[in-house]
Amino acid sequence: MFTVGYLGYNWWIAGLIFCVGRALLVDLCNGFSCDMQQVGNVDPGPTVGTQLTRQPVHRSTLLWETPAGQVVPGVLNCRRRSCKLPEHGLDPRIARYINEAGFEGLFKVPNMEVDHALITALVERWRPETHTFHLPHGEMSITLQDIEVMLGVPVDGLPITGAVKIEWPTLCLELLGHRPPDPIPHPHENTSILAGARLRFTWLDALFSGPLAADATDEVVQQHARYHILDRLGTILFMDKSADRVSVLPLQFLNPISNAKRYSWGSGALAWLYRHLCKASESKAKQIGGAVMLVQLWAYSRFPLICPVMRLPLPPVEAGPFANRYVI
Repeated sequence: MFTVGYLGYNWWIAGLIFCVGRALLVDLCNGFSCDMQQVGNVDPGPTVGTQLTRQPVHRSTLLWETPAGQVVPGVLNCRRRSCKLPEHGLDPRIARYINEAGFEGLFKVPNMEVDHALITALVERWRPETHTFHLPHGEMSITLQDIEVMLGVPVDGLPITGAVKIEWPTLCLELLGHRPPDPIPHPHENTSILAGARLRFTWLDALFSGPLAADATDEVVQQHARYHILDRLGTILFMDKSADRVSVLPLQFLNPISNAKRYSWGSGALAWLYRHLCKASESKAKQIGGAVMLVQLWAYSRFPLICPVMRLPLPPVEAGPFANRYVI
């Protein structure tokens, strides 16, 4: 029978680990050397061009072979706006209407910095033909379950379809209590507060930045609630590439506010994100809009190794969307 003392056993295990580790290291180095020698033989494009038909204009093409006169696509500018709540939190009267609209989960999503390089790396793997990320181990995509779990956005209900030709200034006056001023002509830039159905964030923020009056009527409370809902929708879910305007299209679904609960906001946000991912995957794209925070949270949950390390002690996490777990 083979017996060793406690100290001898430890030395025996240490020696075994050293030998095995050294062998693995040698194999790894040899494999890395072979892989580097074979890089020139790698075919970066799809093996069958009948499916991924947009490869010639995909940004990944220029990463492998850049023709003369062109440059390698850089990091995308991820359009983003801070989604911080008021310093002292939402007024309970406003929060009640937000809960009636079904957006209580969305208002629990913390403000996070966007990793532009991570989003860019994922966009380079995004295929507009299949609406999936093509990764070494297969295809993956962001689903309705992800947007519901990560951001707390409702995905059940009616599709978000409505009118696009509305007297938007009148609608703003009716539901927000303020009518955007008429545009002032400018020869070189659009200085209007309301451009089509897109309203400047700064104008809205200035109107609703103050605290709600103690004697505010129920109508005024609802106007403040609609402002906060528009702000969250435009900041987290439906960000466009301007980053300084918000669409007032959702206003027609907020009259009354409880009417919003009938719709699948997650479906609309996911379709909007797919659209921006497809546009950003083109070789000439320089920026991306949509729910880029969702893309980042999805990457954290699917690839934990790239998730930022949380600093201890961890703060208590209240019930809500999974986005709360990634606050660092």
